[in-house]
Amino acid sequence: MSIEKNNLAALQKRFPEIYNKIKDIKPGKKFKLTPVPGKTNIPNMLDVKSNMLFYDNKDPLNSAINLVREKNIKLPFFNIFLGTGLMYNFFAFFKAYEVKDNVTIIIEKDLDIFRTLVSCVDLTQIINNHMFHFILDEPPAALFTKINRIIHGTNAKFHAKSINIIEDQASFIINKDYYLKTIAILKDALREVLMFYGNDPFDSMIGIENTFLNIEEIIHNPGIMDLKNAFKGKPGVVIASGPSLNKNIHLLEDLYGKAVLCAADGSMKILKQKGMKPHLVSSLERLTPTAKLFETLTEEDLKDVYLAATPVIHPQTYASYKGERIITYRDFATFKWLGIDKGTLSIGPSAGNMAFKTLEYLGCDPIILIGQDLAFGADDATHADGYTYGPKHQAEAYTQKNFRIVEGNYQPEIKTSRVWEMFLQYYHKDASSSPARVINATEGGAKILGTEIMTFKEAIDKFITEEIGVLDTIQSTLKKPSEEQIIKDREQTLQIVNNGLKYCGTAQAIFKESIAICDEYFQKVFVQYKATNNYDKVQGEQYLIKLEEMCKIFQNKDFYEVLMHYVQSYFIKTMVEINAAKH
Repeated sequence: MSIEKNNLAALQKRFPEIYNKIKDIKPGKKFKLTPVPGKTNIPNMLDVKSNMLFYDNKDPLNSAINLVREKNIKLPFFNIFLGTGLMYNFFAFFKAYEVKDNVTIIIEKDLDIFRTLVSCVDLTQIINNHMFHFILDEPPAALFTKINRIIHGTNAKFHAKSINIIEDQASFIINKDYYLKTIAILKDALREVLMFYGNDPFDSMIGIENTFLNIEEIIHNPGIMDLKNAFKGKPGVVIASGPSLNKNIHLLEDLYGKAVLCAADGSMKILKQKGMKPHLVSSLERLTPTAKLFETLTEEDLKDVYLAATPVIHPQTYASYKGERIITYRDFATFKWLGIDKGTLSIGPSAGNMAFKTLEYLGCDPIILIGQDLAFGADDATHADGYTYGPKHQAEAYTQKNFRIVEGNYQPEIKTSRVWEMFLQYYHKDASSSPARVINATEGGAKILGTEIMTFKEAIDKFITEEIGVLDTIQSTLKKPSEEQIIKDREQTLQIVNNGLKYCGTAQAIFKESIAICDEYFQKVFVQYKATNNYDKVQGEQYLIKLEEMCKIFQNKDFYEVLMHYVQSYFIKTMVEINAAKH
């Protein structure tokens, strides 16, 4: 097979979406290959429209090597290539620096540039190597999602301040605005990842404290795992509290037995005012204000409405909810450590994100979104009428600062806040990767990648047409723990906690010893170096070897399950700063 056919076959296997974008493009139409005088098998690329050559026409590869060497890169781990051209900068980078393990993202805007590249340069080893990730002509939301997933799934997160950005100069000139936007998106993706892993260990401590205060809730109630795929292929509706909910809330009235209705906690009082109930309500906030969302709701209001909450919520929230519960874990090590399986969802940061993942876990298809604006409505409204904290909750603060512009469902641009944009970015990831068909019937708000836009009435007419016995299925499928199981789980939890406390003592001793080693290094090596400008390398390495031995605690399973959730924000931040210093 030719180079071109080999490349296309490799792309079709690993990056089928890229293959489909370029398979019908004729190479060399807009960007053609030109020979380099005196060089064999090292062509140049010509932009036919501007007559611009991509590389130095005397020695393209060595010229590229000189360019990347000028960057003086010291830590070639997390690398972003903006524009491909003929990949000379890529090959030059790996020739100029000693690169072992790495995470490398190659981004190209122009389909024709990439198609010409595929026709002449053997990329098969790069395409088939999972350290290398290609992204081709993606809009901003998709670009964020793809970059974010790569960072989440690799050690790139530890290099948030030690990124190497290598531009193909000609490609960058041709699509300058796109690549500048890409750099901004990269920063946003890194920021979101670091926020995901936590920037405040005390917030994590609140979560674990709430979990143990809620241990009787966990032990006594059924888990979401009982309902896994219980509604496979059946419609589900996410009900959020955005301002657009005012337009279509009345259409929920006849859907109770025809679709699984999962409401974000903030929409419960709004529904009550309309005399409506969902089947499930999602909640995940750790602090006490969430409890107010359920205050004044009576037992009758909440009859047959199941609170599918994560047990990190404040005990006051459980106390104010006068209905049935379903325990729903987030993907936290703490819940694995407890060993009481209830079912785990990969949940984003909002109750709306959680409602979506809950319906997906139940097997719902399609999943229809209403009230999920994630943006300001008319007159800067933040929520639908009847919201607990008012339809313009903190609107003035949002509009004065920290607002962003995103693409809307029905308008080119719409105003959102930084917090809502974070929720939106999770929705991009969740909806675009969901096995379910996702319909955005919000009738306003921000555009969510991976969704189909239609009115709620259209979605109902198309997808919600028959009775499916939602409540009967939930009630008959959930299994409340027996008294024997409750006693067993309680005893097991007590034993696990006692073992955890002992391990915490062990970990504290290791950390104290590590601090002592650091202090000794500072006094005997660093202070001496500052005074004499003479670094004792042998002694310094001895201390570093001792510290590396101490750092093995981070690879310990017990440490991961008992303590990592609290220290990971410090750990990741420290690793980021260490790598930045190396960089």
